[in-house]
Amino acid sequence: MYWIFQSVGWFAWASNEALLYTNQYGWKWAWVFSSIINILFAVILTHQYKLISHRFHWQELRFSRLIQYNLLALFVMAGLLVALNIPMDYMFLGENYEVVLSPFIVLQIFFNFMKPLAIWQLIYFFFQYSKKTLLMERQNNQLERTILETEGKVLRAQMNPHFVFNALNSIRALITEDPQKAKKGINQLSKLLRSSLLTDRKKTIPLSEELETIADYLALEKIRYEDRLDWEIRGEASFKKAQIPPMLLQTLVENSIKHGISHSVKGGKIEILFEKLTSFLQIRVINPGNLKSKDGEVGLGLENSRHRIQLLFGETAQLILRPLDKNKVEAVLILPYFED
Repeated sequence: MYWIFQSVGWFAWASNEALLYTNQYGWKWAWVFSSIINILFAVILTHQYKLISHRFHWQELRFSRLIQYNLLALFVMAGLLVALNIPMDYMFLGENYEVVLSPFIVLQIFFNFMKPLAIWQLIYFFFQYSKKTLLMERQNNQLERTILETEGKVLRAQMNPHFVFNALNSIRALITEDPQKAKKGINQLSKLLRSSLLTDRKKTIPLSEELETIADYLALEKIRYEDRLDWEIRGEASFKKAQIPPMLLQTLVENSIKHGISHSVKGGKIEILFEKLTSFLQIRVINPGNLKSKDGEVGLGLENSRHRIQLLFGETAQLILRPLDKNKVEAVLILPYFED
């Protein structure tokens, strides 16, 4: 594209100059020859200017120094074109050339050549600046995506040990009391860890997979809490195809047990309800308890969950923790609805 614009642009300029000479002095084949020489010389000059500006990184100079260098280059190129064309005019026009050279005439010819050269410089630097800006935007976007992916992995890495720690505590309590249940718990934990390792490489998974992991986790916690823990999962089956970040909903269920079931002597029921609201998926996790039992602390898991969905979905995603009544608390997760 650069060479096409070079050829077409300078050909148009030289043709215009030849037409002006023809109108003033009559047609001569010498104008064709002169135009070809001017085109070649202008292309060589501007291309050398391009190479020098790239080599010495003029694009990175401060504005005042950039203007100085470009003016110097403009004067040099225009001066060389003047030095070439004045002898050619005398050569081709001969006795018809009535112009008597004077400093004013030379200056007029000089400024006549400066105009197309200045236009060339402006167009060239405009495209170079646009190209550089676009490249920087792409690099910034790539860097931002890398940062977001890294932060997401760090957040998942923070949550997974927390999940394993809770599960191991559940099994530890059963080792002496009921070895068979402890063995069953270890099998369930291994299944959960396998599922966690497989999904850790993915940004999103179907809601159905997340619900299976939650069911295994709750079954593991059931060994620990026995009759104190019950749960229910409700929602339209077709919505289970919706994509959500892995281990996100499982973290909310963990918080429900940690801050709800474990603080209640009688235990209670955890309800997981999901539905589609226009273009969003809403998931509610309801557990017994109240917000005062948290002493005003949101918890690392919940804070990480909020950060994760903001990294992935921006401000369109929300995670709200609020009292449902005096004896219940609900966490409401709202995510953009999409299927893989």
